[in-house]
Amino acid sequence: MGPRIGAARQKGAVMTGGARTLENNDPLSGDLSAIRLDQARLLLQRTRSSCLIVGAVILYFTALILFSEDYAFAAAWFAAASALVGVVYIYPHVVIPNGLTAGNFRRYLTGHTVISGVTGLVWSGFAIAYIDTDSVLHLFIAINIVCSISLGGMLPSAEYRPTFVALATGMFVPFSAYWLVMIDGPLRLIGLGTLILYGFGLLVSARAEVQTLTTLAAERNRVLGEKLREKSRQIEKASADKSRFLAATSHDMSQPLQAQGFFLRALRATLDRSDQLELLDRVEAAWRSQQSLLQSLVETARLDSGAIIVKSRPVPLGPVIAVLKTEFAQSARARSIDLRLPEAGPVVRTDPLLLTRILRNLLSNALKFTPEGGRVEMTYRGYGHSVMIEISDSGPGIPAEAHERVFDEYVQLGAPDSDGQHGLGLGLNIVRQLALRLDITLELDSAAGQGTTFRLTLDAAAPQDTPEEEPATLDELDGAPLIVLVDDETAVRDGLSVLLTMWGCSVIAAASGREAIRLLAWSDRTPALLIADKRLADGEDGLETIADLRSELADEVPAILLTGDIHSFERAGGTSDLTVLSKPADAEALHGALVEALRARAQS
Repeated sequence: MGPRIGAARQKGAVMTGGARTLENNDPLSGDLSAIRLDQARLLLQRTRSSCLIVGAVILYFTALILFSEDYAFAAAWFAAASALVGVVYIYPHVVIPNGLTAGNFRRYLTGHTVISGVTGLVWSGFAIAYIDTDSVLHLFIAINIVCSISLGGMLPSAEYRPTFVALATGMFVPFSAYWLVMIDGPLRLIGLGTLILYGFGLLVSARAEVQTLTTLAAERNRVLGEKLREKSRQIEKASADKSRFLAATSHDMSQPLQAQGFFLRALRATLDRSDQLELLDRVEAAWRSQQSLLQSLVETARLDSGAIIVKSRPVPLGPVIAVLKTEFAQSARARSIDLRLPEAGPVVRTDPLLLTRILRNLLSNALKFTPEGGRVEMTYRGYGHSVMIEISDSGPGIPAEAHERVFDEYVQLGAPDSDGQHGLGLGLNIVRQLALRLDITLELDSAAGQGTTFRLTLDAAAPQDTPEEEPATLDELDGAPLIVLVDDETAVRDGLSVLLTMWGCSVIAAASGREAIRLLAWSDRTPALLIADKRLADGEDGLETIADLRSELADEVPAILLTGDIHSFERAGGTSDLTVLSKPADAEALHGALVEALRARAQS
């Protein structure tokens, strides 16, 4: 059994997304290396100001030592302490001359920690050497050297705790040990006091580091969030631009294709020679190829924009399969492919148009990849409250590693179409998205060299559900119904007028709503149907034109809206007695919509 696409897959995506949300609630759950790099940058950035402050402290204690007239010790102290400050300042210029990177920041932090530890030991040694229990000034200077330098060292080290720990340990531990071991009497308490100060410093530095890490993590999350929002804005803009481009392009491209389709259908009725009909078949095949490419682009854009509206009802599979059989029989015969479709089928609950689109795409895909003399078969089986439809072929099959990829946009595997042209690679992507919308479970079972089988599992109609009657034909309707046609494209208007006339209709054709109203004033008949293009000249909207005509007639006349605008389906959802057809609409689709509308009008 192959991978399952549909409701189960969608649930998996939701569960995965939820796991990510929980993980991101912890501000410190991000990349610790990146946070350490930020700490290194802060430490490097504040090293100069730290050195200046510590240098001022060194000068202060040098002055105190000079005041005690110990000139040699003052010189040694000043030289050693200043040298170590110089090492701290020069160190980054030697180790990271080109700045901090993800590859060298650890080396910089390690070296800075070592220098801090050595600094603590040296300064602690000078403080111990200057201790004189008989001199209050000496004791004051020694104790304050340790405490003040440690506090001064906290300024740069607060950004990275290990440097403070190294400095404080080098300072306090030897100094405290000296007082506790070498000094007698109450003065030993100085050693205990410095140990307490050491412990307090470690505690404070630990809390400070947590705060620093949290601040850095929050800042990184803020920056990342801003980048994600900016990327989201760019994606939304690109999607909107794509939708606008497809809406405009599909309308402009659909107009000539629409006219060609109407004229081709009208031309077929005038031909009777086999060679003429064969030539027309080839022209129609080329036209259908262009129509299919445009419909794929438009339908993908409609799915992306959420403009697909699902209208589920009881649907007998028999008529749906019959339409598909008629549609694909000729191409199957041309390549000697054994096309096996059932004569009848059960009743399911779904959207008939969207289900037909799924089955059409799967059959088209199967015929495309099945070699001459091969087999394409559709079967169905009932399972309690479900119906499984299988479409299998004897083509080259799909490798297991490509099972997921074939459902992505613009992915093509294998050979081109039978006419030598590649499609856009949108067919199976559309199938997957429509299956999700219809809550149909889609499965793929295939292996290289073993053909391919797609399985659709959908709900069976309840026993009490009654499917709608099969469409009537124009021949069953009385008289020649009057159709009002509004389209600003002359070629489309003329082609559709000819086709409607051949179907036995009377036609009033106009380029605008105003012209249609003027022409209707000369007629004593009430139209049975309105047909309008969505985008008319001078910014006129087909939906508004239909509303104006209905208002003029004081009658809710059924209407058909022809559109290449992917958003028209969404906007037309609240309009009564309106059928929306995507352009270029083929003659069969228009004929079916026309018959349904006229039959409903006759029964009302």
